[in-house]
Amino acid sequence: MRLGTVLAISCVLALSLSTAPAFARMTVWDLKPGTAVADMPDWLEFKGYACGSNGGPPLEPIAGWQDFKRCAPDADGLHEVYFEYDDEDEYIARAHQDIRVARDVGTVDKSFPIVTSALFDDSGILEGIRIVTDPRPAKQIDNEWVNLRPRAEHHLLASYLASQFKISVADNCEKLPKGAGESAVGGQFLKLDCERDSDSLRYLIEQRLLRKPGQAARDPHTGQLTQGQFESVTRAEVRLLKP
Repeated sequence: MRLGTVLAISCVLALSLSTAPAFARMTVWDLKPGTAVADMPDWLEFKGYACGSNGGPPLEPIAGWQDFKRCAPDADGLHEVYFEYDDEDEYIARAHQDIRVARDVGTVDKSFPIVTSALFDDSGILEGIRIVTDPRPAKQIDNEWVNLRPRAEHHLLASYLASQFKISVADNCEKLPKGAGESAVGGQFLKLDCERDSDSLRYLIEQRLLRKPGQAARDPHTGQLTQGQFESVTRAEVRLLKP
């Protein structure tokens, strides 16, 4: 191959990489409590809208924020709308072999897979956002770059969010005692509830690393090590303060 041809190909590759779109998209942190439903981000910015289940899997699919009233109110009278992050930029980044996709694939925060939801009151005001670690995905097997934080580490997201929310464990958190049948995991027992008010917002975090009643490190019948018999989870909310 002639030198001129090599240089031309190199220039084309460099141009294509330099013009590759940045891997950026809206996240749950772009949703601001107090926003009216009509002023929420365009529905195309996210996907997978459904009624939420208190931070769990999605229930009835809906078209977008505007359908929030189709979701039954919870104990606080709020309608929970589950949503996922848009994946268009992810596929563009893969096409350009952009390794940044490894950090942001799926609905994640700091490499932790999460369930995200928006909480609306009856009038359509966004009262809060909810983030819960998602125990379902562990690895995107079609992309060797992607390694999401495993469920055993999901309690660690609480520490990142505490810094983000300016929560001090000493000043803003309560260490809860073991409940009946609860036990430690590898010598660690974390059962922490945190709360901090700032201006018009309330920040809430729950951190759990424990074994629930009936869970054990070893099968009591066989003595074999068990798999997945523990709870490791972070739950967090940002809510409007009530007057």
